[in-house]
Amino acid sequence: MSAIAHLLLDQGHTVSGSDLAANRATAALAARGAQIWQGHDAAHVRGADVVLATAAIRGPHPELEAAAALGIPRLSRADLWREWSAQRPVIAVAGTHGKTTTSAMTALALRGGGVECGFLIGAEVPDLGGSAQWGDPAAPLVIEADEYDRVFLALTPALAIVTNVEWDHPDIYPSAEEYAAAFATFARQVRDRRRLLLCADDPGAAVLDNDGQARLYGIDEQIACDPVSCRLAPLDWTASRVEATAAGQQFDLWYYDRRTFARRLAALVTLAVPGLHNVRNATAALAAAALWGADLNAAAAALATYRGSSRRFEWRGEAVGVTVIDDYAHHPTEVQATIAAAQQRYPGQRVIVYLQPHTFSRTRSLWEQWPDACRAAATVLVGDIYPAREQGDPAALAAELAAHLAAHGIDAHYAGAPTAAAALIATVARPGDVVLTLGAGDSDRVAALALERLRAAQTEAIHE
Repeated sequence: MSAIAHLLLDQGHTVSGSDLAANRATAALAARGAQIWQGHDAAHVRGADVVLATAAIRGPHPELEAAAALGIPRLSRADLWREWSAQRPVIAVAGTHGKTTTSAMTALALRGGGVECGFLIGAEVPDLGGSAQWGDPAAPLVIEADEYDRVFLALTPALAIVTNVEWDHPDIYPSAEEYAAAFATFARQVRDRRRLLLCADDPGAAVLDNDGQARLYGIDEQIACDPVSCRLAPLDWTASRVEATAAGQQFDLWYYDRRTFARRLAALVTLAVPGLHNVRNATAALAAAALWGADLNAAAAALATYRGSSRRFEWRGEAVGVTVIDDYAHHPTEVQATIAAAQQRYPGQRVIVYLQPHTFSRTRSLWEQWPDACRAAATVLVGDIYPAREQGDPAALAAELAAHLAAHGIDAHYAGAPTAAAALIATVARPGDVVLTLGAGDSDRVAALALERLRAAQTEAIHE
């Protein structure tokens, strides 16, 4: 919602809004002249032309009730996205995982390649100067196309990326089939099928290419050894010769021309962020930039500077030899990929995971996936469920999940609320360890609290 507010300010609108608590996002909006209230009150909507409401609201809300009584139109994200999709070309980045990073990389690649795109991303991106900018109205608007509440179906993209399709949001999509069907609908809404980029490494995304017109991307190490080799369906954009480096990783980017049946080395790509998932994200971003006519070499050079987005493998600090990294991962597949990225960046070091499961419905629906997701961690500390919009006992289900992991041979323990979890991390971690705090709720608080504990221990050791 804060990113949308920034775009509205860029367009010259007068913006006000309210939230339960002040935070960095509300402070940034206030600094730009938006009127921000802490707490919700019917008086806040007086004089507004339109009230925009988040899909997270459940049940009665004083400001929405007041708007209805005053006859003020209420809009959703979907309404705005539909309008913007009609105003200017949209590059939509969809998928269960990797949307934020791929959106950020795509906007950075386009801008580096000479296209002054706008962007709307669900996290702060330091390399882009924030989470949203309107940019040049004649250039595309890169939107992180969230599937929650089916909002991405409001878009008619000029170009789209689908990173992967794996059942999520069971409160909206009761079955995997319904979830996949929504993505199939989204894929059909892309204006030109040749501008639909699908990750061929993911079965859920690859199946969306039902007519052979979509463009495919992925990783294929065989290409580096034999450029004429190919899969049954050749990838249009291929990452190969992926190598970890002291600063991150690098790979060769190959392009397959369907008209001439020729494959050529398109760019050498260097990344400062770890993990094979980020190789795929970068490949998609560069493919999108190339399809839009951006200078590919300049786009690749721009990606070399990408330092990540907030809460995406974000280095939070180090104390007593313990490195603390925070990440938004909250789906088992994301957790597994983040642990693998930590092992790539810090080879040979123990990885301790603090996991804050997100919502009761997701935790239960994906129950059998959690052991494999966490198996590579040295220790897993399960914090209380972050309930978001749902009701339940956060401690009981978290303790049950910890026991479930332990029953599968994983060193897992219930960690409790953030303060207790931070204390436990400080007890378990030892010099040389990497601590990952994972979750879509307030698990970043655990990272900060754990660092406080570790630094206090460090100070105490110095004084002894």
